[in-house]
Amino acid sequence: MRKDNFGICLNFYAVLGFVLALLGHTTLALLLLGFVIVVHKDQWLTMQVMQAFFLSIISGVVSTLIGIISPIYAIPILGALISGFFGIVTSVISLIILVMAIMGIAKTAKEQDADLPLVKGFAQKAFGLVKNVTYTQD
Repeated sequence: MRKDNFGICLNFYAVLGFVLALLGHTTLALLLLGFVIVVHKDQWLTMQVMQAFFLSIISGVVSTLIGIISPIYAIPILGALISGFFGIVTSVISLIILVMAIMGIAKTAKEQDADLPLVKGFAQKAFGLVKNVTYTQD
């Protein structure tokens, strides 16, 4: 287990990032990401915390969009249908985020790459690890 200058295992920070994402604390996840980038300068750790941060951003964006749409729920019959539909959509997205956060916690606790779909791509693009391939016709 790799430890930092404070004697704390590096995977603790990654697990903490996913716990913060699971609880919906986007601001704390951002602060943790900033701390990891500035203090540790470890690429694996930064990638994991960045994935957790992007997971919490997705959760925040979904709840914000549902909050914007919520005044439509006041329409008598149509509002109940829309409310039920968006309730199901929100529940499914919340379940997906829950499962992804638990997968991230389990993998980073073993010092493995979280390798979560969608958010890993965002983290790789932030690091510049994804190359844009352009195809030309001959």
